[in-house]
Amino acid sequence: MNRSFNHDPSLEPSGRMSTMRIAIGLFGAPVAWIAQVFLSEPLAAYACYPYRMPLSAPIWERLPVMLATIGIACFTVALLSGLVAWTSWRQFDAKPVGGNRNRFLVKLGAMSSFIFIVATLFNMCAVLLVPPCSAWV
Repeated sequence: MNRSFNHDPSLEPSGRMSTMRIAIGLFGAPVAWIAQVFLSEPLAAYACYPYRMPLSAPIWERLPVMLATIGIACFTVALLSGLVAWTSWRQFDAKPVGGNRNRFLVKLGAMSSFIFIVATLFNMCAVLLVPPCSAWV
């Protein structure tokens, strides 16, 4: 079967948009946010409520440092993923023809990266602004 009618020079190996770049741009920031939530929330919950009784201070003195470190690491991963998505989007905008599916995926990756970068930033702000083991009243 001849598929030359659908030939796009931007998809040649020299100019090919890597599937890995598209996947990193699309899934990197959401995975970083999920990792931040899955690591920070149970850690903070156990530090403040280890035996079904709320504590006035966490059992680990350096809990805010641990949570901030997790937040900074996840924020960095989300930023790098957003950078990959942004550069991929800019690369596709430079080529006005072909690759509609990939064009959609890189635009979706750039938009979702922005949203999840903001989400990781808000989680970091909560760690820095809300004292550990405080009541939410």
